[in-house]
Amino acid sequence: MFTSDALASEPLPPELSSRAGKPLPVAAMSSVATSDFGMAATASPEATEAAVRILENGGNAVDAAIAAAFTLGVADLDASGLGGMTYIVIRLADGRSVAVDGSPPTPMAVDPRRLRELPRGELVSGHAMAAVPTTLAVLEMARRRYGSMTLAELLAPAIEVAETGYRLNPSQVVWSNIYYELLLGSGYLRLIALADSDLRGRPADEDLAIGSAGDLRCRPDLAATLRMIQRDGVDSFYRGAIADQIEADMIANGGFVRKTDLAMLRVRETRPLHSRYRGFGIITFPAPGGGPVVAGALDILESFPSELLAESSTWRQQLLLEAGRVAYADRGGRQRDAMTPPGSWLTATPGRNGVGLITPGAPIADSVLRGPLPPGCEPAGESTTHVSVADAAGNVVSLTQTLGRSFGAKVVTPGLGFPYNSLLEAFNIDRPDCPGYLEPHRPCPTDMAPTIVLRPDGSLLAALGAPGSNRIPAIVVGVISHLVDRGMSLVDAIEAPRVLNNGLARDGAMIEVADHRDEEHAEALAAAGYDDLERLALPPNSRRIVLTGGVNAVGWDPVTRQFVGVGDGRRWGSSGGPEVVTDTATAVRSTSARTVH
Repeated sequence: MFTSDALASEPLPPELSSRAGKPLPVAAMSSVATSDFGMAATASPEATEAAVRILENGGNAVDAAIAAAFTLGVADLDASGLGGMTYIVIRLADGRSVAVDGSPPTPMAVDPRRLRELPRGELVSGHAMAAVPTTLAVLEMARRRYGSMTLAELLAPAIEVAETGYRLNPSQVVWSNIYYELLLGSGYLRLIALADSDLRGRPADEDLAIGSAGDLRCRPDLAATLRMIQRDGVDSFYRGAIADQIEADMIANGGFVRKTDLAMLRVRETRPLHSRYRGFGIITFPAPGGGPVVAGALDILESFPSELLAESSTWRQQLLLEAGRVAYADRGGRQRDAMTPPGSWLTATPGRNGVGLITPGAPIADSVLRGPLPPGCEPAGESTTHVSVADAAGNVVSLTQTLGRSFGAKVVTPGLGFPYNSLLEAFNIDRPDCPGYLEPHRPCPTDMAPTIVLRPDGSLLAALGAPGSNRIPAIVVGVISHLVDRGMSLVDAIEAPRVLNNGLARDGAMIEVADHRDEEHAEALAAAGYDDLERLALPPNSRRIVLTGGVNAVGWDPVTRQFVGVGDGRRWGSSGGPEVVTDTATAVRSTSARTVH
């Protein structure tokens, strides 16, 4: 874990302070754990603990990931929850792979004309920005088809955390500070997101005053909602009493979601996108997610020698930037995918049409990549969360979920306790000729890319994913290149400095700078024409480090024959594995220590 000067003034609880204030070898001091019997990596110690408990009690990786996802809806409230969306990629022990698609549909009553009447500053918050929530439906589909435990059992850890409390981590303090003014004016949500002292305002010269890392927060309203679902089932959310409350709140506050939208919701199981990178198997999420960009960028990188990607050079950094940009363009832009009928969604690896455009020291012009597509219609979102889980039987899960922006639309139905997503922000409301124009019953596009990487022999190399908005594919691609091209360990691949493209655009790129070589690369890229290249120092001294993502990953080490987990220190991630696994009446104890950080 890392701490910045701005976050180090308050004492941290034991589970955080044990990793605080230490020198950082490369980028961030991540949470690292090993186990003989499975592994989980999430964005919070509470969610990791939930997953580990499920594994220890005989649940499989799907059960553990679902329990972690529910718990993140409590302990990582700004990034996920019942009001959001979820993507899951699963590789089963028998070799099959599936994906569960929680792309939220736009409500049937959606009206872009009403949104155009709002001040532009209000187009990032409010009931009108919410798409139909899908997280609960996705988790329940995965549980019914591939889990082994009851919904009540998998909700229990989240209910316990909501009632007894969880500890704020520094990343949550950062996001609460960034959105302080919106949260302060968000009505019921401010009572959830801000401490009592925060409601009185903060000193003008104090940068971070939104609670402190380690503060205990409870969610009694959310606990009551989860208990209702535990008692009455998922139908209570989509057709019952909870749906009634959602509709009434939406009608009263100008939102578009109705009980009919909730009742009509159908999430689907689909085939993941399969590709290969230098002999390694890539299983990632298909369109309208970010997996095609991941697969496309890796396909482009494979056109260049692995030795080139293994070295530390400006050319390597540029290749990573341009491969990501070309991959966006190669699939016709995110907007076109979002509007394509489900039966024709992309299922193959994008081609290498843009490889010839990549020239050392010369960025590709934005106009060349965008072609005839109109501007706008870009997917939005920044505060997302990821879960990776593997069990001893060979099942692996990579799960990503989001609310869009941090705290989503910044609104909560009083008494329910969860924020609604802000995913309608991804659509264009001004130009009907844009393929991403806001219309009823359209799937919301995102760049989330839960991914599983297999060695050439079919064994697990890593399950990974990350938050980071439209930089998510670049984050995932960079870690995979570190693993495959550079032969790094999982923790080194995650902690290594990143260079990240900003979707299709040349500007807005980010580079992490850990030493003089990275600084030289940054200077060279800026001189070559990468406008507004943002440099983030490692160890970090800026709260903007959260923008470079937080990769939570699990893998299998064939040398030690153990599972390894890494929770990215950039967002104070957590990892842990079971030391006891109960299989019917037999308990087996691991030789490695149980660790949850």
